[in-house]
Amino acid sequence: MAVVAVVLLVVAVLASRAGRRAAVAALGSVGRWPALIRAEMRGDAPLSDGRADTAATADDRRFDTTPEMPAVRAEPLSPTSTFPQVRHPGR
Repeated sequence: MAVVAVVLLVVAVLASRAGRRAAVAALGSVGRWPALIRAEMRGDAPLSDGRADTAATADDRRFDTTPEMPAVRAEPLSPTSTFPQVRHPGR
C-alpha cells in the first residue's frame, strides 16, 4: 500500500513542470557526486567542480591548508570579551 502511495506521489510530482525541473536539478546534483568525490580524494579544494587542476591552480593550492588551531589560553578572558554582566540595583 505504501509503495502505491509513493508511486502515485512521484507521478503527480513529475506531471507538473516545476516537479520535472526539481527532479532534473536533483538528479543533476547527484550525478556530479562521483566527480566531486574523486576531486576530494585527489586533494583538490573542497567543493571544487570536479575538473582536473591546471598547472596554475595546482601550484596555488599546494600550500592552501587548514590553519593550525590556536592554543587555548590558560589565563581567564578579560571581562570585556565575555557577555556583559547585568547587575540589579539593590542586590
